Amino acid sequence: MAPVTGWGYSVEPSDGGWVWLPRSGSVAGWAREVCADLGARGRDAARLRAQLRLLGAALREGPPDLAALWVPDPAHGVLATLRADRYRLTTGLPGLADEERATAGRGLAPPAVDLVPLPAGPALRVRRVARQAAGPGRGLLVESVSHLVAPPGAVEADGVPGGVELVMAWTLLHEGDQLADMADRTAAGLRLSG
Repeated sequence: MAPVTGWGYSVEPSDGGWVWLPRSGSVAGWAREVCADLGARGRDAARLRAQLRLLGAALREGPPDLAALWVPDPAHGVLATLRADRYRLTTGLPGLADEERATAGRGLAPPAVDLVPLPAGPALRVRRVARQAAGPGRGLLVESVSHLVAPPGAVEADGVPGGVELVMAWTLLHEGDQLADMADRTAAGLRLSG
């Protein structure tokens, strides 16, 4: 396959209830708009607004190409986050898989690491539970599923192979299998353009 340098991508989460974080503008203003759009009122609105501000500001750090928060019911607040970024693949997926298998937090189970086929290309899938080191929820156990997708032929402007990393995270560990399935379905829906 011929190298493609002018590529882009889109992500469409598999389930409803996702709200996208704008790339610029006031996070506080966005949080107010989301609460109004979702019809949140009273205590639910105040709690959701605070969550959206806190998580929105944390997701803006970096910043990611795309970020979203899952709010299927305003009364329950934010249940998961999703971020997507371009990734420079200076190491192949098998090498990255070996590196991931070698990392395990003290006292936590090692990550589940797999190479999986996706419509957009081969991917490294990593499911882990880790203690939140910084930011909102510091010290909480957070489960995540990341997919590092390597679209065939996608290269950066300097010729280095390019990829897309999708990371979905949550603190509802008892719902881990269902949320991991949602992360897998969302990664399967990754679409490339260009």
